[in-house]
Amino acid sequence: MIRLLNNNMVNRKREGSTLVSVVIGVLFLAAIGIIVLTAANAYMISVNVDYNSSNNFYEAEQILEEVKTGLLEYAGDASEEAYKYILEHYGKDKNSKREAFSKKYLSLLADKLQPDMSGSFVWDDSKIGSAQDGDIQKLKALSPVPDAVTTVKGTNLAFVIKKDAKTGEYSLVIRNTLIDFTNEIDYRSTIQTDICLTVPDHSLEGNSTFDEMKDYISISDDTLGVNNGLSGIGITGKIYGGNTEQGILLGQKSKVDFKSPLIISRGDMEIHNGAEVSVTGETGVGDLYLKNIHLTAGGSTDSTLKTMLNLNENAYIANDLNIETNNSTVTVGGKYYGYSYNEKNESGASAVVNSDYSSAILINGKNTTLQTDSLHSLILAGRAFVSRQKQQGVSGPKPVSDIRMGESIAVKSNQLAYLVPDEFIVTASGNSDDCHNPVFKDEMDEVHVDEAGLKNKFGQYLNAATPYEANYNNTLGYVFYYLKFKDDISANKYFEAYYDGTETDEDGNTIINQEELKKRAKVYISDKDLNIKFDQMLYLVAGNVMNNYYNAGGAPLQKATYFGDNQQPELRLLEEGQRIGQKYVGYQLGLTPSKNTTGVMRLSPTAPRLVSETIVNFQDPDFKSKVTEAETVKTEADTGVSGAVLRICKGDYTVSSAMKGLLVADGDVTVSADFTGLILATGKVNVAGAVKMQSDMVTVGKLFDYIRTDEALSPLFRDLNGTLKKRPGDLAECIGYQNWVKNSY
Repeated sequence: MIRLLNNNMVNRKREGSTLVSVVIGVLFLAAIGIIVLTAANAYMISVNVDYNSSNNFYEAEQILEEVKTGLLEYAGDASEEAYKYILEHYGKDKNSKREAFSKKYLSLLADKLQPDMSGSFVWDDSKIGSAQDGDIQKLKALSPVPDAVTTVKGTNLAFVIKKDAKTGEYSLVIRNTLIDFTNEIDYRSTIQTDICLTVPDHSLEGNSTFDEMKDYISISDDTLGVNNGLSGIGITGKIYGGNTEQGILLGQKSKVDFKSPLIISRGDMEIHNGAEVSVTGETGVGDLYLKNIHLTAGGSTDSTLKTMLNLNENAYIANDLNIETNNSTVTVGGKYYGYSYNEKNESGASAVVNSDYSSAILINGKNTTLQTDSLHSLILAGRAFVSRQKQQGVSGPKPVSDIRMGESIAVKSNQLAYLVPDEFIVTASGNSDDCHNPVFKDEMDEVHVDEAGLKNKFGQYLNAATPYEANYNNTLGYVFYYLKFKDDISANKYFEAYYDGTETDEDGNTIINQEELKKRAKVYISDKDLNIKFDQMLYLVAGNVMNNYYNAGGAPLQKATYFGDNQQPELRLLEEGQRIGQKYVGYQLGLTPSKNTTGVMRLSPTAPRLVSETIVNFQDPDFKSKVTEAETVKTEADTGVSGAVLRICKGDYTVSSAMKGLLVADGDVTVSADFTGLILATGKVNVAGAVKMQSDMVTVGKLFDYIRTDEALSPLFRDLNGTLKKRPGDLAECIGYQNWVKNSY
């Protein structure tokens, strides 16, 4: 009995223990559940708070962006007014234009921030860098939630005009701005920042071409041509000719007097037989940028005509002054700078030598007079070449290189000095008797050049691999053999030695080379000319310059001075030529050197044409939809410009009666009556008859201002308005933030 009782007691104790374990387990699970539920609730609350806070911040940021948009409107208005101010007051002051625009632009913005906007803000250099009082109400007015736009606690709105010590650029910083916004569910967010406004770069640069155009009388994508039969015309103003071969063409028997501060041609100034041309500045010596100056017959067979060129300009010529016409008188005054040594003005043996990129003066016409007594300075970086012809019947292109000479100023007859001497033209047996240079067509199989003998006598000057080169005259059927030099210096030294040396003719007579050159040159150099000589202080050339053929005294030969002691062109001279070439490219692209952004010396063949691809666009859909007639004419009654006419033609046009104003033509323009103003043509400008042409900066400038405001006409001009068209995408880059702090309150 006792045992049975004890067993029951043990079982009861076990049952109680199990109950306690269950209770403890349930309580543990409940605790875990409470923890999980509490965490979940806290997470949901946190997510909800963060969402609303983030959403509120985006609302605050949107308010700030709306303030920025309002400032953009201010910036657009300020840009327009500042630009007009510059056109009216600083048209001639190129150096201070950027600074003047910056000051005017920022002054107008500062005035928008003052307690009243009455134009009362006055620029004061002494206050640059110092805080000036602003009016927070001006920023509040830019936002649909004005109460959210305020200032940092304890401060007032202020602005500071700054000037960068390195770049000289100005900016305006609006300080102490605070966006403090609480939304409808009572969430608050703040943005504290300074707003920085810089001056847009494109405000002036985008209009630089249009600013320059006002001083021009003619700008064309093709040739400016004059054909007036010596009746005489006068052209005053800047000129641009866009044809890459003949930018300016002065026809046979034409007579023209240029008074031009600047003449730019993508190609040559070509002067035909019998023309009389004078080129000077409008009030002094002007500037002339050309590829070549070429006096040529122009198809005329009249050998009695006299051609005259009076050049009193600072002439910057990429290649040559080439006088081919007979009976020519060329007077060179001012500064003549033939700046091309080679294509890129590079030094070293690897630099490519090419006649197209080597500046020289060439006298190829008979009875030429070259007057230089008014010359201020002469620099010729290159040398003369003999044009090399392709052999008839031989396939492939013309030989790459022309034949190098040792002079920078050369008379055609001087080619004699560079011929392979007759003694080195030999038969198969080595006999030179009765052999001569040139070799006629029927002799070419029988004779050859004694290369070994040639190297033995002239080896110090000649190219070791190919000491001579052939030049074929396919018309007359013979070939000249010329010496081929190893470099420029060798060509110079050879010519100097030849000039001072002697030769022996086939009869054994001694020939003094200098006398022979003089005799032959008299065919080309007029005996009236006493001025083909250059003061040592005035000239700097790459090759030897011959003295006056008729001057008994003085140095017989003037030495080259373009090269330094290392027999290479001096670096400063090459770099100066590079700078001039770069300016020339800039002028061709947009009438101003700054348009050359790549720094190249040569204009690309694919460069856009100035008028039709840079200035005007007759294909603009806005213009075509609003102006459908073939010709648009606006008179003084429309434009308010006294006595002026604005004429836009979708084709050719002839000026048949006197006209003052702006003529824009998508085609050729013929001028047969007096014209004052500016001609813009996508084709040629042809001048015929005894007329006068005169630029008019004021009239053209006012007509451009009228076009800017004309909804139909303004689309015709590419970027005419620059920032005058409110383009927030452009100006927005000039507005940014500094010292940005989020939710610090």
